[in-house]
Amino acid sequence: MSMIRSQRFYNYLLSYIVLVVVLLVAVSGVVYNSFFQTLRKEVENTTVAALGQFRDAVDLRLHEMNRLASQLSSNPQLAPYMATDGGYGSLQAVTELKQYLSTNLFIEDVILSFNDPNTKQLYAASGTYNSDSFFDTIYRYRNWSKAEFIETAHSLSAPRIRGIEPVLFNKFEERRYATYMAPVPLNADVPYGVALFLIREQALSDLAQGVLTESSGFLFILNEKNEVVFNKSQGESADYGKRLLGEIDLRPDRPAVSELSLDGRKFSVLIHTSAIRQWSYIAVLPTDQWMRKVNDNQGIFTATVAAVFLIGVAIAFGFSIRHYRPLRLLAGIVSSEARAEPPLKLKDEIAYISRAVGQMANEKQSLQHQLRSQGSTLREQMLLTLLKGKLSTRAEMCDMLQFSGIQLDKPYYAVLVVLIDDYNRFRSENSEKMQEVLTYSLTKVVEELALESGAGYGAELMDGRSIAFLVNLNEGFDDTAVLKELAEKAKAVFRQYFRLTVTVGIGGICDDLSGVPKSFVEASHASRYRFVKGSDQVFLFSEIEPRTRGEYAYPVERTDRLVKAIKQGNMLQVEPAVREAFSHIVESDVSLEAAQCICFDIVNNMMKTLIELEIDIDDDLGETMQQLFVPRFETIEELESLLISICRKVCRYVEAKKESKNIELLEQLKSYVAVHYADHSLDLESLATRFGVSPSYATRFFKDHTGLPLMKYIDSLRMEQAKKLLKTTELPLKDIMNEVGYIDSTNFIRKFKKAEGITPIQYRNLAKSETA
Repeated sequence: MSMIRSQRFYNYLLSYIVLVVVLLVAVSGVVYNSFFQTLRKEVENTTVAALGQFRDAVDLRLHEMNRLASQLSSNPQLAPYMATDGGYGSLQAVTELKQYLSTNLFIEDVILSFNDPNTKQLYAASGTYNSDSFFDTIYRYRNWSKAEFIETAHSLSAPRIRGIEPVLFNKFEERRYATYMAPVPLNADVPYGVALFLIREQALSDLAQGVLTESSGFLFILNEKNEVVFNKSQGESADYGKRLLGEIDLRPDRPAVSELSLDGRKFSVLIHTSAIRQWSYIAVLPTDQWMRKVNDNQGIFTATVAAVFLIGVAIAFGFSIRHYRPLRLLAGIVSSEARAEPPLKLKDEIAYISRAVGQMANEKQSLQHQLRSQGSTLREQMLLTLLKGKLSTRAEMCDMLQFSGIQLDKPYYAVLVVLIDDYNRFRSENSEKMQEVLTYSLTKVVEELALESGAGYGAELMDGRSIAFLVNLNEGFDDTAVLKELAEKAKAVFRQYFRLTVTVGIGGICDDLSGVPKSFVEASHASRYRFVKGSDQVFLFSEIEPRTRGEYAYPVERTDRLVKAIKQGNMLQVEPAVREAFSHIVESDVSLEAAQCICFDIVNNMMKTLIELEIDIDDDLGETMQQLFVPRFETIEELESLLISICRKVCRYVEAKKESKNIELLEQLKSYVAVHYADHSLDLESLATRFGVSPSYATRFFKDHTGLPLMKYIDSLRMEQAKKLLKTTELPLKDIMNEVGYIDSTNFIRKFKKAEGITPIQYRNLAKSETA
């Protein structure tokens, strides 16, 4: 298979590349976070340290100038009365000032001025000058005049410095000085003079060399009023520096290192504050140039990472080829062995190999399943044949056992029959596959437990709800107690792990295979005692006592009470009658055969009663009754419950039929009375006889449905007809009595007066008067 067409090859390649990327990212991340952060911090600390050294150097120089100012005040040769006393005093003052200047290379010149208005001379290390010529000729400040100096000198109480400014020296050369002024004496309340120290810009620039080294940027010294004392720009314009200075945060709580952006450029701002005076030393450096070393190293690092990545990709490609080649070879081998589709049609060799191997595994599993199925079927057939005694000779029996893999080499044999309780619920709650699994599990549990006393082999019987086990017992285990213990253990396992209960029948123990069929019959018979004794039990055939024929008698009166309750449709009595009929079986502890006979008799009597009642059975009742003819009842309670259900339905049919007949009888009575009420021979006895009921029932029945006894109803019809004839005819009273069914006139008049409150003649007269 071509690597270009193989998805698996690209999976290998991608996996290795991902591994390279993960390792590279992890390593480079660690290196970047440690090395470059350290390098950045180192560069930052170096510049901060250089700015601190610059600050300390400037502070030291200022401290020296303050010390010189103190020395000037303590030198008697520089006292005002000595310096102003003629030419020698002036010369001596200049000599002394030169000695101070010779020991300090930072100061360009030192000038001593007295505040006496009568003294117009200035004494400097370079000579003695008239105050006018000093400010006009020797040191001509562009922005500072003699008058401003005198005003400053008289008000000066503490050292003060003028920032770097241009000064014209001797009218020809322009120099840039910072002028430091200190009162003399230094800390006097009323100083008598002022010492001026001229500091050339270059002297400060030399001190600042360590701050602005290779990168461009700005350096500022601000006094306590945030006035610029010194500024230096390198590679940048001074005006741009002024703009930057205006953007810098100068608050006391500002950070020592901060960032600043101007015109799209980023700058790093470093600020130190003097510990001696509130001066600020500020370095503003372009971030990209300041961190050039870091950026350069980052570029080298990035290039190195890229190179390592490419090398890693190349190695990953090589490893992919190395690991893919055996896979391609294996795919070819599987293709030839499995006779499957060529691997060239697939893009994933592992999927192809998995499919081919899966096909082979399915084929193997199918073959194994067939072998197991055939072997299991053969073993079950062998067991069933052995249990039913269909093997005639010993040689035939040994051949079948050897061929089926059943080993019966122990001296004793016994049969157990296991019935699954409530088999209908078992089937309804489990699929066919799950039923097979549970039955198989049940068989294996018993076979495993049988190993404690020998060996056991199980086979499912034809009814599907029971399993027969042939147990081969070791020497010393030929005891029914061993078999009962085995059955109890099996029951406990089924109840705990499978939520099933079973009934076990145990046959007798024999010492020869020829006795196995008898043990099987005994175990089957014992297991059927579940019908009488109930489910979830173990029955030993040896414990079942034989019964005599005389014990099969059954009290007929219990069945008669049930039949009577059904015929009457009495639902309140039918359930106790059924339970009473079946209770005899449990109370008398009859044999299984007797119990079955009694149950058949109860069912037979109930069916005859239904036939006698001529009840039309619908589909629902018919389907329920069909279950009575299927011998699948596990216990008497199950049969009893079904009979109670059927009897309840029959009672409802009987009640409905009786109600229907009552309505028909009522209509017949009314119709007959309406036609024959004028017959004087019509009475309660004749009506009861005609309709086949008793006189008391007839009058009670009629009253229950109409509210009137039957004879009162007839009298009401007769009276209505009599009133009609009295109103509409002139017939004599005797004829009207005969017309409506009365013979005795006294009886007629009494009943009429009782019904209407007046006699018949009065009723006629009243009716005529109302008409007139």
